[in-house]
This record gives sequence, structure tokens and C-alpha cells, in this order.
Amino acid sequence: MEARRILTLCLILLWGTIVHAQTFETGGLVGAEYEMKILKGWHWSAETQLRFDQHFTHYDRWKVSVGTDYTFLKKHVKIGAYYGLLNYQSNEGVFDWRHRVTGTLTVSHKFSNWRLAYRAAFQWTFRDERRGSYRFNPKSYMRNRLTVTYSIPNKPVKIYASEEFWWRLYHPGKNIIDNLRTTVGVQYSINKRHTLDFYLRSNNEVQVSNPDHKLYLGIKYSFD
Repeated sequence: MEARRILTLCLILLWGTIVHAQTFETGGLVGAEYEMKILKGWHWSAETQLRFDQHFTHYDRWKVSVGTDYTFLKKHVKIGAYYGLLNYQSNEGVFDWRHRVTGTLTVSHKFSNWRLAYRAAFQWTFRDERRGSYRFNPKSYMRNRLTVTYSIPNKPVKIYASEEFWWRLYHPGKNIIDNLRTTVGVQYSINKRHTLDFYLRSNNEVQVSNPDHKLYLGIKYSFD
């Protein structure tokens, strides 16, 4: 019963971010992730994801990324470094390749069946100058995410909710928060090595002209 109340509250919070948008579109996310232990506390991972928008009818982006992270201080602190290759398709059908480098710092604390985690990520996205001239390249952001997770006792299920905002760094004099992301989801552990993640994600641009508001339905398969 407690888990059901938590999930209901998370969905209400997500719905609140949607109804404040004048218009929004829906889309889908399909992803997979593999993680391998290298040494104690040190892991390597690879991930891929397909993203669709315009109400699931348009291929928007494909991403593949690799990275490594190290956990220490009794698993309370984690640092990571990642590289991502991204392929975007515009509404006109033009494809664009981009490169992304990200460094992260995560601080978390677990109490009883709850886990609270804060992640700060510094992200640089490089666009191909051969395809056009860009005023800002790379585009850099500091992304801040707070996640609350509840593990249902004696069940292979976790419920979580997160809120994230993008702090723009690349534009001198206009270092504003221009994107908010709210996510609620359920993780189901098939066994010790395989996990399914079902989630809803609301992306909302703010403080910009003609902001986008999108709601994604996502699924992710993880194994190690």
C-alpha cells in the first residue's frame, strides 16, 4: 500500500509539470545498458538508446556511449567519465552527428528502504563544423539531478522519481536554467544480473522562446 501511494504521488508531480505546458508532444525511448566490474568499486559501462518524437512517428536521435566510474567512501560517492556519439535527425530529414563528453559526481545516502542521490554532471557537446557554422561549439551545461528511490520490501521492485535541471554555461551573460526534466519509473529485477526499467519522462524547456514540452514513455534493459 505504501508503494502504491508513493507511485501515485510521483505521477501527480509529473502530471503537474505537463498541464502547465500550453502544448506538448509525446515520444518513446528504448535503451539497453551493459556494466562490467573491473576492480572493487570500479566499473565500465556501455549504453545505447533510440529516441522517437512527434507522437512516436519520427526518429529523433540515436545515442551510444561508453564510460567508467569509481565508487568510494562506503559507496556514498561516485565519480564518472563518459563519451557519447549521437545521431540526430531534423524535421526536414537531415542527419547530424555530435560528440559528447561528460564528467559526473554523485553523492548518495541510503536509509531503510529509501535512497537519496544527487548527481552533478558537466557536459560538453561538439557539433561537426563541416556541416555548418555554429555560434557556440561546444555547448556546455552543468546538469543537476536529485533522485529518490524506494525499494519495496521482499519484492524485486524499486520505485523512483527524479528532478533535473540544465544550467547553461556556453553563452556568456546568459547562463540560465533552460531545461527541466521530471522522471518517474519502476525498476524490476528479473534476477541478479538483469533489470527492466519502465518510466515516464517530461522534458520542458524554460526561459527560451518557443519552448518545447515533450512527454516520453521509456523502457530500458540493463545487464552485467
